[in-house]
Amino acid sequence: MKKWIGVSSLLILLFFFYTADSVSAASLIVSPEKMTLVTGQTKTIQVKTKGISKPSYSWKTSDRNVVTVSKGKVKAIGAGKATITVYEQKTKRKQIVAVTVNWKKLDAQAAFKSVNPSVAYIEMIDRNGDVTSLGSGFVTKQGEVVTNHHVVSGTDNERARIHFPNGMIYEAKYVKAVNEQLDLAILDVPQMVNIASLRTSKAGSTGSVIYALGSPQGVRNTITQGILSNRRVYIGGFPYIQFNASINPGNSGGPLVDEYGRVIGIVKMKLNDSDSMNYAIPYEQLDTVLRKRQTISDIQQQLVEIPVVQGEGELDEQELNDTFDQADIIPYAQGSISGTTFDEEDVDIFRFHTNRNMKLVLLGEYGSQLAPYFKIGLYDVEGEPIQYSEQFDLEGNLIQGLVVNLVPGDYFIAVFPIEGLSATDYQETPYDLLYEFTTGESLISSNQFDKSQQLYRVFSDIRKKSVD
Repeated sequence: MKKWIGVSSLLILLFFFYTADSVSAASLIVSPEKMTLVTGQTKTIQVKTKGISKPSYSWKTSDRNVVTVSKGKVKAIGAGKATITVYEQKTKRKQIVAVTVNWKKLDAQAAFKSVNPSVAYIEMIDRNGDVTSLGSGFVTKQGEVVTNHHVVSGTDNERARIHFPNGMIYEAKYVKAVNEQLDLAILDVPQMVNIASLRTSKAGSTGSVIYALGSPQGVRNTITQGILSNRRVYIGGFPYIQFNASINPGNSGGPLVDEYGRVIGIVKMKLNDSDSMNYAIPYEQLDTVLRKRQTISDIQQQLVEIPVVQGEGELDEQELNDTFDQADIIPYAQGSISGTTFDEEDVDIFRFHTNRNMKLVLLGEYGSQLAPYFKIGLYDVEGEPIQYSEQFDLEGNLIQGLVVNLVPGDYFIAVFPIEGLSATDYQETPYDLLYEFTTGESLISSNQFDKSQQLYRVFSDIRKKSVD
């Protein structure tokens, strides 16, 4: 019996050492140890083992938003870095594969397929149920449709009717945020379902491929291709992305996307008669918009509640201001306005409100003797003309001048070109409007010579104050 116990103990000991040596000699090898993929791509990790009978593996990803893995088959989901870990369950051995995923570049067809399902066609509806205007929008967060402020604005608008390519139609009576100066609005659409949120990014490098999607002239589900002409330009102190993909009225509020299908901007405007000089608001500007839920009707009421002119200050023209509904507000009783006419059809409109009888003296300075080819008009609240400017020669400096008595109310000022120059001469023409509201007696006589001299004195006084 003792002999048998001794032999058994020896066999057990030998088995233990044999097994331990086998485990220590086992190896787990993966190929490749590093991989780089583009979104949507799949690749299989090969595993080899030595010294392991019938190995059993388990797989794990460090970030499912970047890659997924099943039985060694790796699928790229989103750009980023992640690791894939493979475990051999018997030996507890593991190996790690480093994975880098880049966004896949999309041609026009692929970009349209990826982005268009989240692009909206927007109809603005007034209190009578009539369609007042059209525009575009898109989804980057559930329950939100991004568009332009000028798409939703209009004195009678009460709600937005939002159409998606999958046939779903939603109505929105509220906005989550709105900013007239930035020309941005976010429609509140909590009932929206099954609409994917688009990815976003800052604009890439100048010269890179871009796509504009939307509903030009009400034609839905369109895409145009171009390049990013300038990744950052400033107009009226605000940043814009310049691009050359074709857009038309109705594209406003639609997404400008990069070659990876990410939204980089909100389409805003084109320059008339320009060679594809189009502009979008950088998407990151949305982060600066104060969120405040309010009705679309409330927005319209705010548009007509403009401040009484008072104090002194300077104002830069803000596009779009080509119609009475889009007019820039003049809050000051005295000061200057700097603007630019982009072409021979560009009209810039400004609005102001007086609460008592006042006299307005307004002078337009164009430089390079261009004053004969421009006019300034004063209009009432209904858009009917009251008076147009006259040309004056103030010591060799040609200006457009306008002097008029006002009763309390709302008024519009329009700056516009008239015929006489070639089309190129009207492009990018800067101007300055110097103005003053006064409650004093009439400063200007009816005599043309005296009027010129007196205008010159007013002009000089306002110019001096604006410089000081």
